[in-house]
Amino acid sequence: MTTTDVLIDRYFSAWNAHDADGIAGVFAPDGTYEDPTTRGAIGPAALGDVARGLWAAFPDLRFEVSSRHVGETQATVEWVMRGTNHGPFISGVEPAGATASLQGVDVFTVADGCIRRIRGYFDREALAEALGLMVIVQPSAQGPATFGYSMRVASGPSRPPGVIALTWIQGADEDEKARIRGHARHNVRDFLAEPGFISIVTGFTGLRGFTVTAWEDEAAMSRGLATHHAVAMDELFTQPFVAAVWTSVWQPSRINRIWVRCTACASLQDVTDDHRACTACQASLPERPAFW
Repeated sequence: MTTTDVLIDRYFSAWNAHDADGIAGVFAPDGTYEDPTTRGAIGPAALGDVARGLWAAFPDLRFEVSSRHVGETQATVEWVMRGTNHGPFISGVEPAGATASLQGVDVFTVADGCIRRIRGYFDREALAEALGLMVIVQPSAQGPATFGYSMRVASGPSRPPGVIALTWIQGADEDEKARIRGHARHNVRDFLAEPGFISIVTGFTGLRGFTVTAWEDEAAMSRGLATHHAVAMDELFTQPFVAAVWTSVWQPSRINRIWVRCTACASLQDVTDDHRACTACQASLPERPAFW
């Protein structure tokens, strides 16, 4: 067995033993690792942090080596990573409980009895889809338009808002954007516990996030913002966190009607009063949508 084979075996054994020090120990002190998630090369200590995060998300995570081609100073290893998502994979996102099986390839460069470099290749989309995560393919920008994604969360009762809060927040980079999104997920969970919360629409285009939040009244909004949102605000004012931000609170000057199309006769019905029978054909109408 060659030195390179021994290093490869030690590397994957450390992964399967959930031994971050063992992973770092097979690298040269200035060795590097990179894959589609690391945004460039990272050192052995940082790879240990990556590994700990994966083990927290997939407590039973294991690698199986399916083939290897070993040369004097370089090797290519095909592997399958398996694990069940019982822990936090993305901040603020509930574990899916799904089992992922991900195929990939690592290219090893070896010198002086140590791993000098590993370049990992795998399909991030396949991993996301295995965990029930949505993958959106669209341009980042096109002309004056920027593209992104959004989320809507509503409480149970359908009632008109008394106040609406509008916010935009600018992250300095992708890491800060992820931190903002983590806070937003915690905020939404807290908002749902507030009886006066109606709904929120939030999203990101580029590095700019936005929220439009509907509340029964300003008192309900104040109670909702006194929970995890207060933690995020403390970070904003005490740490170098967030490039720019703007907030505001609005009261509606006019709330118009809610219209629903009857599925039986196609009549457009004013259901603001929440009546459940079509006035044209008496068929049952769909449930009235939420005001926001």
